[in-house]
This record gives sequence, C-alpha cells and structure tokens, in this order.
Amino acid sequence: MDYYINFQGVIDQESSLKLTNAILKAPKINAKKIHLFFSSLGGSIYDGFLLASIIRNSKVPITIHATNHVDSIANVVYLSSKERTAESYAKFYVHGASVQGNFDAKALEDKLTEIKTNNIRIAYFVSENCSLKLKEIQKMMETGTTISAQEAFKKDIVTLIMKREIPLDALQEDIIYVN
Repeated sequence: MDYYINFQGVIDQESSLKLTNAILKAPKINAKKIHLFFSSLGGSIYDGFLLASIIRNSKVPITIHATNHVDSIANVVYLSSKERTAESYAKFYVHGASVQGNFDAKALEDKLTEIKTNNIRIAYFVSENCSLKLKEIQKMMETGTTISAQEAFKKDIVTLIMKREIPLDALQEDIIYVN
C-alpha cells in the first residue's frame, strides 16, 4: 500500500515533528512506499537537516514531489530523497543563510560564524545530491537564485517532471502550514 503525505508550509519545530511522526507511522501501517507532496518557503536550518536525515533513513522508501515552491532549506529536504519529481510549474530558490536579532560585538561575530558554517553545510549537501558543483551552488546562494523545474531537471535536482495527484482513495496525511 502507498501512503501519501501532503506537506505544505514552513519548516519549523512543530511542522517537522508532524512530518517525522507521519514518516515513522508508515511501517506501522504496512506502507510500502511514501509519496511526499512537498512545498515550502523554507524555515529552520536545524529542522531542515533533521528532516533530511529522517527521510534518508526511513525504513519505507520516500518519493518527494515538488508541488509549488521549494525554497531555502526546503532544498535540503527535497534533495534528501533519491526519487524526486516535480510539477512543471514548480520553482526552486536557493540563498545564503541569515539570522535576525540584536547583537553585541561578540554575539555578532558568533552569528557570522554560524551563517558561514550553515552556508557551507547547505552548499555541500546540495552539491553532493545533484550535478551542481560546489562553487556553482555557492555562487547561486550568494546571489539568491530562482530556477524553474525544467532548469532543476537539467541540474539533476529533479529526476522527473510530471503531473501528479493524490488518489481519492489513498491513505493520506495532511500537514499544512500557511507561511
């Protein structure tokens, strides 16, 4: 039996926990494959890498289907699956990490180090999971780059562009958060 998860929204602690629980439920319901319909404007870097680890290590194979936006840390989540499909109108946006807040000089130095480290982590992950070279993804992140599903297919981010719908009779879980 196939199991469908519809995830639309921000990547934060609450939504990541719900998605993790949905994925961990799959073996208990004897699902043979998970189809994750996915759109996100991004969110927490920590939670994005956590989800990537959960997806990579799932006992049940996971296909991720980009339904709209795959932005920021959502690219790491998306690229964590070996099988990645996308709607023809999906788009992908990469940029460098950022932080918000008020900082004294020491805290500002610490945050700058954190940003640089996160940028390196993201760039390595993306380059290791598609045909983009490390320097190319770093340049894209520096400028903030949006690419279409068709361009993402050429760069091996998307493995297949196709129209997909969740079957009416499918076992489905919805995790919807308005960004």
